[in-house]
Amino acid sequence: MATRLSATEVLQQPLAQLGVTRPGDVGWVHGANNRARLEAALADPDVHFVEGDISLGENGQVIMAHPPAVTSDLPFTDWLHATVAAGKGAKLDFKTPAVVEQCLMEAKRAAQGKIPLIVNADLLVGPGGEPVIFDPATFLAQHKEYLPQAILSPGWRVSEGGTSYSREMLTEMWELVRPVRGPVTLCFHAWHLLTSWPDVKWLLDQTPYTVTVWGKMADPELLGWLRKYTNPDRCFYDVQDAQGNQLAVTSEE
Repeated sequence: MATRLSATEVLQQPLAQLGVTRPGDVGWVHGANNRARLEAALADPDVHFVEGDISLGENGQVIMAHPPAVTSDLPFTDWLHATVAAGKGAKLDFKTPAVVEQCLMEAKRAAQGKIPLIVNADLLVGPGGEPVIFDPATFLAQHKEYLPQAILSPGWRVSEGGTSYSREMLTEMWELVRPVRGPVTLCFHAWHLLTSWPDVKWLLDQTPYTVTVWGKMADPELLGWLRKYTNPDRCFYDVQDAQGNQLAVTSEE
């Protein structure tokens, strides 16, 4: 039976395209959902990956917007093509199932093989989370059919009122993504990651997956905790301070 590659091995090529060697050294811009924010991200040499929220606009156009917003000055196609032209990685954060197929097809046509791609959606219920709007099996099938080379980045719906990711939640996700042969990075909210760390570490010990830590961190102690306990070889850090400024976890500054 073939041996699965380690997390470092499966990410070696996409990270090399961006000029970094570890997930933890990837620089992010989160929520690049308008032209001004996207243009600033694409011009910043410290940004390697651009994350944007893909929604269905009020006029039926696929746009970059985080619900409940239904308008934007930035269509998805413009966002994707500009990111490709700049040579940045693109994280497609889907906010509605209705746009997944056409966006994956466009990414396959315009971006596959040119830039690293991450495909993300909240597929399961997490701490304090509301019911999911995606059918997990359908989303995984679409990823496999149209863009299997992209890093799969499934997450949980969470709320600030939640407590932690339970062992049952983690096991449910593991069973869901176990058939995926390409790289997988599991998305965890920073505060919930801290309270769930023993179980998350258990999952990392069993799998080749990486973790993507996301969210605002008003308490500076959380940044110190991330630096002390998480491994940059296995973690992407898309985190911000209370004002929304990106934080470099691997930097001690």
